[in-house]
Amino acid sequence: MEGELKHKTAKGVSWGFVENVAGTGLLALVNLVLARLLTPSEFGLVGMTAIFITLSTSLVDSGFTAALTRKKNLSGGDLDTVFYFNFATALLLYGVLYFSSPYIASFFNQPVLVPMVRVLGLSILISAAAIVQKAIFIKKIDFRTQAVISLLSSFVSGVVSIWMAYAGFGVWSLVALQISRAGITALLLWLFSEWKPSLRFSWSSLKEMFAFGGRLQLASIIGIVWNEIYSIIIGKVYTASVLGQYSRADKFRNMVTQNVALVMQRVSFPVLASIQDEKERQVRAYRKVLRTTVLISFTSVAGLIAVADAAILTLFGDQWIPAVHYLRILCLSGLFVPVIMCGGNMINANGRSDLTLYLEILKTVLAVVPVLLGIYISIDALLWGMVGVHFIVFVITGISVSKVMEYSFADHMRDVLPVLAISLVMMCAVWPVSLAGLPYWLELAVQVAAGAAIVIFMYEKVYRCEEYYDIRNILLKALSKFGGRK
Repeated sequence: MEGELKHKTAKGVSWGFVENVAGTGLLALVNLVLARLLTPSEFGLVGMTAIFITLSTSLVDSGFTAALTRKKNLSGGDLDTVFYFNFATALLLYGVLYFSSPYIASFFNQPVLVPMVRVLGLSILISAAAIVQKAIFIKKIDFRTQAVISLLSSFVSGVVSIWMAYAGFGVWSLVALQISRAGITALLLWLFSEWKPSLRFSWSSLKEMFAFGGRLQLASIIGIVWNEIYSIIIGKVYTASVLGQYSRADKFRNMVTQNVALVMQRVSFPVLASIQDEKERQVRAYRKVLRTTVLISFTSVAGLIAVADAAILTLFGDQWIPAVHYLRILCLSGLFVPVIMCGGNMINANGRSDLTLYLEILKTVLAVVPVLLGIYISIDALLWGMVGVHFIVFVITGISVSKVMEYSFADHMRDVLPVLAISLVMMCAVWPVSLAGLPYWLELAVQVAAGAAIVIFMYEKVYRCEEYYDIRNILLKALSKFGGRK
């Protein structure tokens, strides 16, 4: 049983990363091309709409994806109920967005936001139509199918948006990217899923799942406000161009931090929830997830800090130079994101959505400090304030985890600090390459190669880490299979 769960988890993690590399990675390449064709201001306009679309999408979910995943005995009535409730909510929210779009445009003093919000809002309806299908794949830990869907949707939507950018559609190419990706994803989820809705609705099922999911939903809303409030302040107080630079740096950072954490979160949640009554086993599984997450994310974030200049200028061009400075500061706050998300995942797997809600409220209250710094001092002050807030939330989350399992904050630090130390050694060794005056593309190549060599040496010879060998073996196995096919 233990071996089967470990195999299932490892397979889920592997396919989860395939989904990110193939789907999100491909999307990143699309954005790279678009960043050379469009201006920071056009990216900033899309950034102004982000909180409204993201918040509406979260409200549609209502925490039911987590509730469906955690529930041990699902019935057809449960699935039907969630489907109809989600879609009805989506219709209502789209109506709100449609009629409030003039006020959003007036707030940012950008008239073009009226049609943008109305078109982007359609993604809420599209996504709502496939939430249940996605929850089923997550519950089964079937990330292979999701990886295929992500790859196909990212490829097709990327081709559409790049063509539109070349054709001179400007910001609408970014709108098309989001809409087409949502539509293709929903269509493929329906095609690949065996489940289809029938005419059933159960109020008792809705109440039962909302009892757990409702608090998660409120926590999610607060979390989205916490994440997006900075974009609102930058867009309102500064300019669309500054917001575009910040958004580019933030997305680049999130490609490493949030994507890694989300893969581990999505895979580990159904696993941790399935063994919630076996506490010792759950602790072992959580430590494994945590150490794997920080190994990948800390190494990547430290490396990103070191190569920020070469990476931004090589990939996106000179018009994105201000994003380099923003990226380095954002990476410091990003160090804490994966650990915070792992802790929240563990808390939710044990049914403590109330504790999750308290943590999100606390995060939002703390966010007032960076916001005020951004309004009255500078955007740099806002970013450094974010670093401080993330550190405080990291500490409090670690302490909160100890309330649901026998794994103290000191245990957290013992598992995290060796990995952090190796990552910092690598960063300090790689950074001086930028002083050699090499062309940016060559500087980036040398830094990446040197960083990889240092990390491999440290884990092979200095700090023998089981999670490193797991990752290495998975990669070697994948390479051998690829080579065998050839």
